[in-house]
Amino acid sequence: MACMNRWDERYASDRYFYGTEPNELVRDALAGLPTGRALFLAEGEGRNAVHAAALGHEVVAVDSSVEGRRKALALAAERGVALTYLLGDVGATAWDDAPYDLAVLCFFHAAPAERARFHARTAAALRPGGRVVVVSFAKEQLGRGTGGPQDLELLQDLDEVRGEFPGVTWERAERLEVVQREGRGHVGPAAVNLLVGTAGQR
Repeated sequence: MACMNRWDERYASDRYFYGTEPNELVRDALAGLPTGRALFLAEGEGRNAVHAAALGHEVVAVDSSVEGRRKALALAAERGVALTYLLGDVGATAWDDAPYDLAVLCFFHAAPAERARFHARTAAALRPGGRVVVVSFAKEQLGRGTGGPQDLELLQDLDEVRGEFPGVTWERAERLEVVQREGRGHVGPAAVNLLVGTAGQR
């Protein structure tokens, strides 16, 4: 395939690089939520989006990887669910045309200047009472070799991220030590941030 980006190269194998089951923190955060319109950004091979669709959410996923989209739609078909998967750069694609009841960002690590703008846009895309779930690698993950970018600037500081979602009240915002078992991409002990919050009235 011409012009494959690094994520296409990572996802080109038929094997799912991060597995087919949802991230455990995302799974737990979604448990018991009312179903609604759900947004999954930088969704890759679709494991979290497919899980949400199986719970009954109307899912919109966004990612720049052709291979990720192919595998996400294949996984959705295998599980007997449907989702909309928009192909394009998450910072430029028009995914905020209508409000969402839920937004999930799982291991999306933008450059700090872009990240703040992107997080604010995500918060603005939520309807009042909408939920947002963020799972990211913490600064303490650097050098562990169990997943995530090997660039301190791209790893996320919990307090910085917490302040980048205007109008969101956080019910949980904590740094956790977890043991990952996600395909061959995330394996072993890791330092992660988990934020779960609710959008207020605008």
